[in-house]
Amino acid sequence: MAENNSRRIENFLAFGAIGVTSVSLLAMITTLAMELGGANERPAVLAQLPLIGLPVGFMMIMAMIVVSFIRRAKENRD
Repeated sequence: MAENNSRRIENFLAFGAIGVTSVSLLAMITTLAMELGGANERPAVLAQLPLIGLPVGFMMIMAMIVVSFIRRAKENRD
C-alpha cells in the first residue's frame, strides 16, 4: 500500500509540474505576443504568473526526484 501511495504522489508531482510549467510558459508567450502586437494594456497577472509558476514547477520536480529516490531505496532493501 505504501508503494501505491508513493507512485500516486509521484504522478501528482509529475503532472502538476507539467501543468504549472506549461501554464507559465503560455503566459510568457502570450505576454511577448501582446508586446509585439503593440497592445497598450496587458493583464498584470500574465507578466507575474511565470515568476511564481516556474519556481513552483521546479520545486515539484525536485520533490518528485526525492520521492522517487526514497521509493527505489525501499525497493532495493526488500
